[in-house]
Amino acid sequence: MNKKITTLLKMIVLALGILAVCIAISKKGIGKKGDTGVTYNDFAMGTSVSVTIHGSKESQKISDEIVLAANNLSNNLISWRESGSELATLNTNYNAGEKYVLSDELYKILQSSYDICVSSKGALDITVRPLANLWNIENASSEDFSIPPFEDIADTRKLVGYDHIEFTDDGIIIDQPDMILDLGATGKGYALDLARGILEGYDMDGAIVTMGGSVLIYGKKSDGSDWKVGIRNPQGNEDDMIGYLCFEGKQNICISTSGDYEKYIDKDGYRYHHIFDAATGFPAETGLSSVTVVCENGLLSDGLSTACYVLGYDNSLPLLEQYGADAVFVFRDNTTIVTEGLYDIYVKSE
Repeated sequence: MNKKITTLLKMIVLALGILAVCIAISKKGIGKKGDTGVTYNDFAMGTSVSVTIHGSKESQKISDEIVLAANNLSNNLISWRESGSELATLNTNYNAGEKYVLSDELYKILQSSYDICVSSKGALDITVRPLANLWNIENASSEDFSIPPFEDIADTRKLVGYDHIEFTDDGIIIDQPDMILDLGATGKGYALDLARGILEGYDMDGAIVTMGGSVLIYGKKSDGSDWKVGIRNPQGNEDDMIGYLCFEGKQNICISTSGDYEKYIDKDGYRYHHIFDAATGFPAETGLSSVTVVCENGLLSDGLSTACYVLGYDNSLPLLEQYGADAVFVFRDNTTIVTEGLYDIYVKSE
């Protein structure tokens, strides 16, 4: 073979090898140094994940553990889509009116989520998936999207209702067939609770973990500066912030946002979004664009942000008080209302 051709082939093979390595690294996430921390970006639970570690020599290992825990949680336990998960198996195999035995962990997640359903009187409803499937906002385009016929919405609502669920000492009873339990409104928050457990096992200054619209702040920054969490401007792009929450010093707190800009379709001058009101069968309409909830527990912050979005500002206040949580409400006209516990730490963007 001609030497020039041989050399060229070797160069091509080498380039392909380098490209393959780069792709492999990008899939795993590359640590990037910030001012005081190292950040890793990855993907889990169907969303982007960011882990920033301050003051640890094991930052890569910590990040990998958090992402692995999130993926295991979704794939093996709480995904309604993954056929091998415990929740999907429950949805497929339960018999109406009969007890279905659950693992301790799924029992805990379901019952905690159910408690928010009860406290919010169904503003959060973990059985709302049939309505989401009927509307198909998550997958449709504006060209092929149409409002389902009212009779179909009415029929589908018969498959929705947290009050069809009863917990026993080790399991669950669902009293009618063909229901679908969905933990999409609390699962990412619970993944933050798992992340906190992992962080507690390492020597570090602090960390911030972002899982989709939910954030965990743990410990402190190495340089002592404030933790800063942006709240997106619902009318702008993903980099436009309407304000910031600034947390001083050592923290152990979760922040979750639910908004109409996450999954939606604009059609005929109206935005149809993915947060459904089980009482109407339609996307919730309370004049809000987003709600950000701050509390100590990830699952609670995640579930409460959805419940408060459906309830609206006035009706959310007793629920927030019940759980010792605070919130930032952003309305369609970008008017912002902050509850008392966040007065001193919320800074509006200029």
